[in-house]
Amino acid sequence: MKIGIFSKFEMAGGSERRCMEIARGINQYSNHEAIILCERNLPSSLRQDREFECIENSFDNLEHFNSCDIIIVINTDSKDFTTANYWLGKSSRHDKSIGDGLNGKRIWFLFNFLVSPSRHLDELESMGAKVGIFTANKKFFDEITKQDRYEDVRALPRYQLNSPIDPESVIQRIRGVGADTLNIGFHSKGLGNKWNDEIPDLVKKVYDRYGESIRFSFMGIKSELRSCLSSCANVTCLSENEISVKDFLNRLDLFMFFPSFKREEPWCRVIAEAMVSGLPVLATDKGGNPDQVLNGNNGFLCKRTDDFYKRIVEMKENPSIINIMSQNSIQISRDFTTEAVIKKMLGIIV
Repeated sequence: MKIGIFSKFEMAGGSERRCMEIARGINQYSNHEAIILCERNLPSSLRQDREFECIENSFDNLEHFNSCDIIIVINTDSKDFTTANYWLGKSSRHDKSIGDGLNGKRIWFLFNFLVSPSRHLDELESMGAKVGIFTANKKFFDEITKQDRYEDVRALPRYQLNSPIDPESVIQRIRGVGADTLNIGFHSKGLGNKWNDEIPDLVKKVYDRYGESIRFSFMGIKSELRSCLSSCANVTCLSENEISVKDFLNRLDLFMFFPSFKREEPWCRVIAEAMVSGLPVLATDKGGNPDQVLNGNNGFLCKRTDDFYKRIVEMKENPSIINIMSQNSIQISRDFTTEAVIKKMLGIIV
């Protein structure tokens, strides 16, 4: 069976890496064939080491859509992707019609940023497509159940699906054994709300209490905060991708996911990678974070900056907690591995 993974691929972010890992996983862990269908061009950083077919400007090559038995649409933050007009070439994004090709086609939509566009999927059902829904977290799944605006699509097949993480992309080890210094880290892209402006306050408060026995590492931190932290003796700031994520996580004892309190990550890939590597996690209590971080089990969920501080103090004073939570992160994250996610997904769609 041939499965097409379609996305807009306007950048090489978490959604796009999810596409590539799903395609790799299908080809590695099943007898099916997966190809990538790009709305436009594949970002250069995703071209390396791929061992499967990637079709750029796929609406100029509709035979590839037609040859797929199943299409999985990912990165559906654009309402256009879920409307009939998009697939009929009547949107502002392209003018090619796949129209009749959707009749009888199995097409699954993975909502990993916004779930609200899913309410238009009845339009594709009316064109004869066999539509299903994957949500990135329980919050999205429950929203379709509870809110009246989803009444027309509530009966569509619907499942929650984690993002696949290749265990070989990190070094897995148990933390909290014989470490004198507590190394805390956070990496992300340098976009504004991906970094909380109160990070320097937290760092200073921790330094005032523990000095350099607690160290912070930040990779990709936005320039304004980097300037604020440049003189801090217990802080290392790295540029985005200055070292590999594998090496960055391997330096740490504790992962801290601390974006703006207003930002909600539906399913945070950097948290998942940290967990697979064996790191306990401190995170905001927004979006899909509660699906990954079980409060008090493999980390803590924090509502305010002072919560991060209190939990850091608790873990510094009781290092055995780090050891226990590290083991729990590894256990929980077994559901995040590429093989586990692909097995679940194919059990649903094939």
